[in-house]
Amino acid sequence: MISRQEHEAWEVLLACQGQIRLAPSGHIIGIDMDAALRIGAARGSDLAVLSELLPAAEAGLVAALSIDGGRSDGP
Repeated sequence: MISRQEHEAWEVLLACQGQIRLAPSGHIIGIDMDAALRIGAARGSDLAVLSELLPAAEAGLVAALSIDGGRSDGP
């Protein structure tokens, strides 16, 4: 079962899709965590919990997008 806080973290991560940090090479390296926490605060999320969950969500996002350069068109 997914907790309310996990749902909130997911919603904040989705809201941050336009807040992606890029390396000079153009590779995605994460989200703007300051923006994510501001969004969470504006939504009334528990920032202590959010600050624990977002880095794991960010790592999953980066890993998923780095597979095959983020393309889903296959080889």
